[in-house]
Amino acid sequence: MREIWKEIAPVIKLQGFIVAAIFSVALAVGSLGAHQGYERIAFAIPAAKHSQQRWVDEVDAFGTRVSLAFGVGDVAAREFASWILEASTRQHIDPELLASLVHTESTFRKQAVSHVGAVGPAQVRPEMWSQFCGSSNLIDPAENIYCGAQVLSHLRERCGGDLCALKAYNIGMYSQELSAASRYVAKIDRARAQLRSMPL
Repeated sequence: MREIWKEIAPVIKLQGFIVAAIFSVALAVGSLGAHQGYERIAFAIPAAKHSQQRWVDEVDAFGTRVSLAFGVGDVAAREFASWILEASTRQHIDPELLASLVHTESTFRKQAVSHVGAVGPAQVRPEMWSQFCGSSNLIDPAENIYCGAQVLSHLRERCGGDLCALKAYNIGMYSQELSAASRYVAKIDRARAQLRSMPL
């Protein structure tokens, strides 16, 4: 037993010395901030936290404008603002245009259903657009608004601008019901002007 102890004793002493040294260094580093009156100060807010707060502020501000312009309750307006801002950002659409489309189509009703089978806040027809949007649940308002934004973006690319895209969104690409489409675009223009008149 003494022979074994003689062999392992130096190893145990070395390990103890290493642990003590690490502990001493940790204490020294930890006390640097407090030594001689120095104080640790964070130089920047982490990017994720900062951008998350900025997003919350943007949603709140846009939601307030939607609420004031269209008489939507504060909670619902902020919920819709979040969906509209995300969809418009991803599809490169003016959020005021998308909000005005949702107002014109459904007056912000989540469960709206038309006589031709269009559903949700953006009044998307599942049989025409579910596969295009990659969504099997267009009853979900967030997916519905995102799909509506995808459709509007697609139509804008096909016909070269917002005016043509809005008409096609309402009556289809090849319909000749131009007076109905003109009334639809005029309603969206009025809604967008009303939203833009709200303070930022």
